[in-house]
Amino acid sequence: MFGLDPFSRPVAIIEVLSILSLAAFIGWLLGRLLLNGRISALQADIADKEAALDECRRAKAAPFVNSHRQSVAPAMAASVAAVAAPVAEMYRVEAPMVAAIAAPVMEKAAPAPIPATGGSEDAVLHRIAARASEINFDRIGRATAAEADDLKDIVGVGPFLERKLHSLGIYTFRQVANFVKEDIDKVNEIIEFFPGRIQRDNWVDQSKSFYANKYGKKHDA
Repeated sequence: MFGLDPFSRPVAIIEVLSILSLAAFIGWLLGRLLLNGRISALQADIADKEAALDECRRAKAAPFVNSHRQSVAPAMAASVAAVAAPVAEMYRVEAPMVAAIAAPVMEKAAPAPIPATGGSEDAVLHRIAARASEINFDRIGRATAAEADDLKDIVGVGPFLERKLHSLGIYTFRQVANFVKEDIDKVNEIIEFFPGRIQRDNWVDQSKSFYANKYGKKHDA
């Protein structure tokens, strides 16, 4: 067609180089796709580990705070009693009157018991579920567990984070794709995720793409 001699040595060399170049490009493209998939999986795993670590830190911090507060009450009560005794002696106040004065002060000094913040997974999910009413489901839509998509496909969402979203009532790509800035900030806060992470990982556009691939149609809000 082009007047090239297939038995010509230069033509043969060009053909071989073209085939090798094509093979190298295909190999590079496949390697790139595999690498991107591996990076996405690692990012999701890291995000999940970071969330678990954050919950672990909260669980460890809660007993320390509570024990510190509980130790303050006896110390304050002892201080009040130590001050009341010299005063009673100085003014020769009867013992029953001193007790009547000191008792309300010590009672006020004792702080009300504060329930420890649960660090277990069940406690975290229960805490998140209790705030589901703060989500605008009229805007993002409602779904059930039976309709759930695999939200772990979204880069940055691991198994624990997916369970957090489920406890909040978010199961599908369609719901996430409907997020506006207000929803992003609210969900980020309620699931106790790193500030701005949902926006940085671009959950909304990812969910629109997954929705289109799964259902064969473009997402409509």
